[in-house]
Amino acid sequence: MPDFLLEIGTEEIPAGYLEPAASALAETVCESLAGERLDRGETRTLYTPRRMTLFLADLPDAQDDFSELVQGPSKRIAYDASDKPTKAGEGFARAHGVTVDELILQDTRNGPYVFARKTVKGSPTRDVLAQIIPQVIARVPFPKSMHWKEVTFSFARPIRSILALLGDEVVPFECAGVASGRVTYGHPFLAPGPVEIKHADLDEYRDALRRAFVIVDVDERREMTKEQIEKLLAAHDASLTELDLLDEVTDLVEYPHTVEGSFPEHYLEVPGEVVQAAMMEHQRYFPVRDASGKLVNRFIAVSNRPEEYADAIRQGNERVLNARLSDAQFFWREDRKSPLESFCEQLAGVTFQEKLGSYADRVKRISELGRFIAGELDCSAGVVKKVARAAQLCKADLVTEMVGEFPSLQGIVGREYAKADGEDAEVAEAVAEHYQPRSVRDELPKTTVGTVLALADKFDMLTACFAAGLAPTGNQDPYALRRQTVGIIRILISGELVLSLGRVLAKAKELLPTGLDGAQTVEDDVTAFVQDRLYYYFLDAGHPHDIIRAVLKPGFDDLLDLSRRLESLTQLSGTHDWHKLVTAVERTHNITRDFTATGDVNETLLTEPEEKKLHELYVQRRDRITRLIDEHQYPEVCNLYEATFAVPLHVFFEKVFVNVEDDAIRTNRLTLLKRINKLFADRVADLSQILIEDR
Repeated sequence: MPDFLLEIGTEEIPAGYLEPAASALAETVCESLAGERLDRGETRTLYTPRRMTLFLADLPDAQDDFSELVQGPSKRIAYDASDKPTKAGEGFARAHGVTVDELILQDTRNGPYVFARKTVKGSPTRDVLAQIIPQVIARVPFPKSMHWKEVTFSFARPIRSILALLGDEVVPFECAGVASGRVTYGHPFLAPGPVEIKHADLDEYRDALRRAFVIVDVDERREMTKEQIEKLLAAHDASLTELDLLDEVTDLVEYPHTVEGSFPEHYLEVPGEVVQAAMMEHQRYFPVRDASGKLVNRFIAVSNRPEEYADAIRQGNERVLNARLSDAQFFWREDRKSPLESFCEQLAGVTFQEKLGSYADRVKRISELGRFIAGELDCSAGVVKKVARAAQLCKADLVTEMVGEFPSLQGIVGREYAKADGEDAEVAEAVAEHYQPRSVRDELPKTTVGTVLALADKFDMLTACFAAGLAPTGNQDPYALRRQTVGIIRILISGELVLSLGRVLAKAKELLPTGLDGAQTVEDDVTAFVQDRLYYYFLDAGHPHDIIRAVLKPGFDDLLDLSRRLESLTQLSGTHDWHKLVTAVERTHNITRDFTATGDVNETLLTEPEEKKLHELYVQRRDRITRLIDEHQYPEVCNLYEATFAVPLHVFFEKVFVNVEDDAIRTNRLTLLKRINKLFADRVADLSQILIEDR
């Protein structure tokens, strides 16, 4: 069974495009092959900035033959009154390569029709690939693509070559004006000539490119880069921590070689985060620290050239970094001529959003909301005062020269300037922390002031944007509201903070500018959005989807309480008592689903021993279960509820008929069952959402 090797040779594709595009290429090809009745073995993707490669092992030589029933004319048209075939019947048989005797009569909802069983011979795999691969290449998704008018084609970068081999044969096709063949190309400077690949052999292909100074296997290239960086860092008793940057530079080179450079030590007067940003964000260099973690005046660059070019590469990178750091030092000194507070005045002239006013307006809302949240969290008067001061300063660095050059350092620059001005340490730290977490993996604020300010910033952003009609749509989320919401979730749950979502949203709404079209429904809209984010947040954390929905149903005003309920039920779902608990809640839910009457149970109407016992247990355990819920003792709640009601409910449903003709007795029994259900479902989880068969 032959292997298939496809390489799309291009001009340099941005690093962030490569892995998603290569994965999409493999997925789409495999889906297309499955649709063409072609199985496959191992699937591998490889890529460099100048190529995307797909390898498929063990493809069949051809599609399997298959037969299908083809519907023809109705019986009355295909046959005459004597059941002899008409010209229409004979023509249908002839058109599909069968005799008239081989036609099949079958009933349909429109009456009897004739069918022909047609055998379709499978096409050679080479021909199928030649048809589908150009279509798949054209469908590879990129964040941005280039377009060719001449061939009405788009791709991330121009396609320069296509290698397509099935076994030792070329799969012939043309895409974007480029014909497929058996040739790839080596390193653009070290071995720019063509490299002929004779067979669709993955090892042969990798070895041939390695000889041409291309490490096409991304895992091999990453490990090669990592080992070289770690060897240089070891001389400083340091270790590699910038793994995201490692992934990025791996996708920037085809033949990695690391060089260590230096820069004048006086640039270290600039805050370390600024120096790192100049290295990592602008130049993709790795910073070097000493054994204590202190930044030193060294850096490591990853080049696309071998050792003999090291001196020239080192000198070139040192010149570039020196220029960057010189600019950073200049901005630092210029900004420091004025205190951070003085920049606040300029925020009134910077528009945050047309409908939502300036950054000064936003700072005012954050300050008031921050003080409100601090009060809700029972913070001391001292903390409230610090929150107000940190809120006043938190956006000031947006108009500094330094943040203008290094936008990713907003907040961090403000913190350093606040420290230099002698601001309270917690206030200065909160200026940086209020942006946290900046990503799913980012750290959370560590100080109380930073935590409160981060919550205020995110709640204001959510409510303001929703009220202004700026809610996310599809994959469009320009104000990062999904990330902001996950930040709120993480802060409250990880910090074990009890904060009413409803009360904060009501306060945030109160602070909004007037005249916003979405203000009237903003609380409901944001609550629904938070619910959606909670579902996916907990799903990503590994919780079962039905248990998440079950705990969301009673409400989630207190996110910490929600998390505790979910953790308890997820753990319980792995025990033998789980089914009994679910059954108890589910059966009482199902029978009272449409029961809307209110009122207490009338003990005088309890006639059967089983219902008397059930009511007795409810009265005995109701207060204790409620108290445990109030104390968030959810494992105990679940155990007590199951132990109290599981068996008596089973006996009750076996012995007592609920929907009797007597309206008073029927209502009384439904009231009892409703009370038992609500005791758990209204405060812990609506277990009627649970899919028992999934476990």
